[in-house]
Amino acid sequence: MKLKTKLSVFLLTALFCLVSVVQSANSTPKTQPKSYSRIISLAPSTTEILFSLGLGDKVIGVSEFCDYPVGARTKLKIGGLLNPNYEAIVAAKPDLVITFDDMAEAESKFKTLGIDTLVVKHDRLDDIFDSIVLIGQHCDKAEDAEVMVGKLKTKMQTIKNQCVNQGRPKVLIVVGHSLSQDTDKAPENIYIAGKDDFYSTMLELAGGQNAYTGSIAFPAIGYESLISMNPQIIIDIVSVEQNRLDAEIVIKQWKNLDRIDAVKNDRIHIFGENYMAIPGPRFILTLEKIARVINPRLKLEDDESKSY
Repeated sequence: MKLKTKLSVFLLTALFCLVSVVQSANSTPKTQPKSYSRIISLAPSTTEILFSLGLGDKVIGVSEFCDYPVGARTKLKIGGLLNPNYEAIVAAKPDLVITFDDMAEAESKFKTLGIDTLVVKHDRLDDIFDSIVLIGQHCDKAEDAEVMVGKLKTKMQTIKNQCVNQGRPKVLIVVGHSLSQDTDKAPENIYIAGKDDFYSTMLELAGGQNAYTGSIAFPAIGYESLISMNPQIIIDIVSVEQNRLDAEIVIKQWKNLDRIDAVKNDRIHIFGENYMAIPGPRFILTLEKIARVINPRLKLEDDESKSY
């Protein structure tokens, strides 16, 4: 009997402790989002997220590369992502600075200065969704952020569904090369989107496959490698307007490499929009353009072209 009594007491005590812990956890007040009114964004992608969540009036400073939306152009410029102007940032008296996870030094400096810092990632499409949600939660726009992510994911799924069974052509995405006005000269110093999650994932969603099968994120390739990969489609992401180039000039330069299927079949496409290289919410426009190139007969909803 004594053993049973001790066992009963032990079980009752354990149960009481468990209930107490649960009640304590449930009664713990949730951290409320702060009402930030002086936000600095160190990258175009986070600037676009802030404006799309209706926080543009609270943004006081952006990087020198932030030119979208139009409202961002009038904000104080505080340097670039890799070389922020700390003096200008401190002088602006922000109450929040949004930075990236690979800027540990900047994050540490801001914390030392007593400035709240929000760190986000931008390497994958999922990182973009997480960044939107995190910024929304942090800046009292959680519901708007969830709605925005939901719409982007729905559009992404629509594109994916329409690009099934498209034969998966080999696509090469070129993210940089030397520029010139000489149409008799083929592109040199070519950098491509390799084993990266941002462009590679979009290629998969759009019904294609990366012509590059190596392990480097953004490799530099020569003519021999290009011929060996033999892409069926080439997408050249070059800001022709910013570099004062005509897209037709760039296409003629690619046509000097006539041993490649993409050249033989006139499947070279120049993407000159700045957002093509920005891992922000307008990635959906990039995905749409890639999908249309891979699947010329693709039919998207009327509002797909107005995704952002």
